[in-house]
Amino acid sequence: MKIREVGSGHSGAIPAKGPDEKGDKPRVDTGAFRDNLVKANYERHEERIAALMQEIEKQGERLTQSLNLKDLQAFKRSVRDFMDEAVEGMLKYSKDSVLDRRGRHRIYVIVKKINRNLEELTEKMRSDQRDRLDILKKVDSIKGLLVDLYT
Repeated sequence: MKIREVGSGHSGAIPAKGPDEKGDKPRVDTGAFRDNLVKANYERHEERIAALMQEIEKQGERLTQSLNLKDLQAFKRSVRDFMDEAVEGMLKYSKDSVLDRRGRHRIYVIVKKINRNLEELTEKMRSDQRDRLDILKKVDSIKGLLVDLYT
């Protein structure tokens, strides 16, 4: 192997490649990718919320027909899953916090109302006098609060 002399006119430096030549990595617009990813996640979240709401409707109807504790547990589990998904989505996709007239966070007030209604529904189911109409009212009240929570 022959080594060239330094003074032979060739510096030995590798010429810089222009922007059109191979070897130059193309620039990727990460903003568009991020926007598409957020949009896809949001759409998946919306689909999950809709499916959970349908499950709550189904469990609520089953509960008002059967009036048994097993269906009450299934209804409460469906409500819990919906609330978990809704609150998680709010924390992910919401940039500002919503306050009510008294300055409290709106989300937590609605969650407390839902919990209180679930407790009242449980007490009605445990009592000896199970009035179908009262239970239907409570189930509808809870469903309304869930819609209010998500909107």
